[in-house]
Amino acid sequence: MNKRIRAKRFFQLTKLGIIASLSLSAGITQAQDNEVSSTESSSSSLDITYGPKIGLTSSGFYEGFWGGRQHTGGVTGVAIGGFASYKLLDFVSVSAELMYMQQGGTRVELKESLVDGSLITTTGNVKLHNVEFPVLVRASLPNPVLGFRPQLILGPSVGFNVAAVQSQDITYFVDEFNESPTGIEAFARTGSGTENVRSEYRSMQYGLNVGLGAEIPLEGGANTIIFDARYRYGINPINNGYDPNDLLRDASDIRSNTFLFSIGITL
Repeated sequence: MNKRIRAKRFFQLTKLGIIASLSLSAGITQAQDNEVSSTESSSSSLDITYGPKIGLTSSGFYEGFWGGRQHTGGVTGVAIGGFASYKLLDFVSVSAELMYMQQGGTRVELKESLVDGSLITTTGNVKLHNVEFPVLVRASLPNPVLGFRPQLILGPSVGFNVAAVQSQDITYFVDEFNESPTGIEAFARTGSGTENVRSEYRSMQYGLNVGLGAEIPLEGGANTIIFDARYRYGINPINNGYDPNDLLRDASDIRSNTFLFSIGITL
């Protein structure tokens, strides 16, 4: 009799254990499904776009925003990298970019030779190879105009200079004594070459970007073409001091200001 009671109780307890285990398993599964759904919903609600971009640069050395610098010119280069953009509102987004950008300018230097005092003229095109990190706010119209959305772009950037190369023409003006009536005859010799001038420029270069852009959705709406035209003003001086033997340059600090024209596509 006791064995029957014990067996019956054991069977009832086993039955209750199985029911409890199934109930607990079902509850855990439901909670996991809810958590996954919540995560997917949260991820889908983040409006993030990203993609590659490429462009052209036109740069020069300046003393200020528009203030030109005597004996300087501009250089052209390329820009390539990528971007990621997060939409805060329907008409406001924040984007971060990582770009390789060629910047720089042209300098003309007139020096006196430390050997014989003769004049040396150097015309150099300086190309700065920078890794640029802009963080930009983009404000656009709430509704597209003629199929695209114009944008106003504003934000800072930080650049790191990894190389600086100067392509130059060097002219030597030499006075030679001879039997002419004056006894002196001047002549010039010109040579060309390239020089590593990385030590003449600072590693960290800060800028402020302002410009205009446009978004053009492609057919189907899965991808968008992004155009940018912006001006990068160099906030900090980029030159490491100056040469006191340089007759045309002065002690003023120079900045690298750049126009960037680029095109990108969201993936």
